[in-house]
Amino acid sequence: MKRIITCQGSIQLIAALSAMLYRDRSQSVKNYLVIYELYAPDRQHYPFAKFIQQMAESICKWEAIVYLTPEQLHEIGYQLDSTPPDRIYQQVHTWIGLEQTDELYLCRNWQFTNQLLSNAYPTASRICYGDGIGLYFSENSAVVRRPFTPPPTPNQFLDWTWWKARSAWHRIRERLKLKTKLYSMPFEVGYFVLPEIFGETPPMSIVKLSPDHLLTVFKQFTHFVDDTQIKAVQAAIANSPVSILLTSNFSEGERLSQTAEIAAYRAFLTSHPIPSKSVLVIKPHPRDDLNKIARLRENLSDLYQEIVLLTDPNLFFLPFEIFFLQAFQNNDVRVFAVSSACLSLKLLFNVPSFIGFGAEFVDRYFDPNFIEARLEHEQTLNHAIVQL
Repeated sequence: MKRIITCQGSIQLIAALSAMLYRDRSQSVKNYLVIYELYAPDRQHYPFAKFIQQMAESICKWEAIVYLTPEQLHEIGYQLDSTPPDRIYQQVHTWIGLEQTDELYLCRNWQFTNQLLSNAYPTASRICYGDGIGLYFSENSAVVRRPFTPPPTPNQFLDWTWWKARSAWHRIRERLKLKTKLYSMPFEVGYFVLPEIFGETPPMSIVKLSPDHLLTVFKQFTHFVDDTQIKAVQAAIANSPVSILLTSNFSEGERLSQTAEIAAYRAFLTSHPIPSKSVLVIKPHPRDDLNKIARLRENLSDLYQEIVLLTDPNLFFLPFEIFFLQAFQNNDVRVFAVSSACLSLKLLFNVPSFIGFGAEFVDRYFDPNFIEARLEHEQTLNHAIVQL
C-alpha cells in the first residue's frame, strides 16, 4: 500500500502522524511526505521545510519527502486556466514521484494545494487529520475567514452581464477540457482529538484520538530539544514569576500592521498585573517574522526582569508542547495566547491561558475588515477552554 501524508507546518505534522500511526503501523506501507503552503515570511519557509523533514525522518521511513515551493505552486496555479487537467495532474505526479496512491492524508480539503492533490489522486481514500493538534474547522470558520467580495447583482447590469458571460465561458472550457477546475472532494474519515471544539461538526465519519495518544507522539520529538537550552531557560526563570506569550502571524497575514501587532501584545500583557521581577518567555509562531519578534522584545523590555526568546531554529519551528514537556513541567506559569495553541496546553498539561486580545484592543489595532472574525474567534477559544 502507498500513502501520501501532506503537511503544512510542524504541528500539522504531529496531527498527521497521530492519525497515521493510529490507523496503520504496518511496515509494508510506503509513505510519501509532501510539504507545502508554509506561509513563512521572506525565505524562512526553506529552513521551516527542512526542519519538518528532519522531524519526519526521525520517526519513520519515507520513500520520498517533497517540498512544493511557493514558486512551483504559483506557476501551476497560473496554468490552470489554460491547461488540460491531465497535464496539470501529470505535473503533480512528477513532482511527488507517484502516479497513484491508496491513501491521501490532508489537513483540510478546501485550500488550493489540498484541492490540487485531491484532484490529482481521485481514487485515493481521503483522510482528514485536522489542523493544530487535531481540530476541525471549515473554510467558513472565523479562524480563517477573510473579507469576501460578493459577485455583482442584476441591478449592476453591465458588471453582472460581464460576470455571467465570463462564468459561462469558463464552464464551456471546463467541459471541453481546455482548462482545469479544482474541486473540494469530500473526506471518507477524519481523525481528530477535539473534533467539535469550535462548534462545527465534521462532515465525515469521525475517529476520536485520545489525548494520551497525542502526548505519546509529542514525546517522540523531545530529542530535538538540547539539554543546554533547557538549562538556560530554567536558570533564567528560576525563583521568578513566569509568563509565556504565544504569538501568532497576524501582521504576516495582513490582519494588522506589524507596529499595531506589537502594540496589541503590549496592551494585552499589561491588561493583567505583572508581578515584580517577572520573566517573560516568548514562543514565536513558526510563521512569524523574526524581525517582528526582535522588535517585540525591545518594546516589552521595560516590563520584565528578563525576556527569553525561543528563536533558535530547533525551538522556533518546533511545536511548543515539546519544549514545554522538557522545561516547564515543574513551574507555575501564566500563559498568554492568541490562537488555538492554548488548547493543547490545557488538554495535555491542564495549564489554562489568558486569551487575547479582547474587544477593546481588537477594535483599536486590527484592520476593520478582520475585527468581526477576530472577536468571534476569541469568543470561540474562550468557550473551548471552558469545555476542556
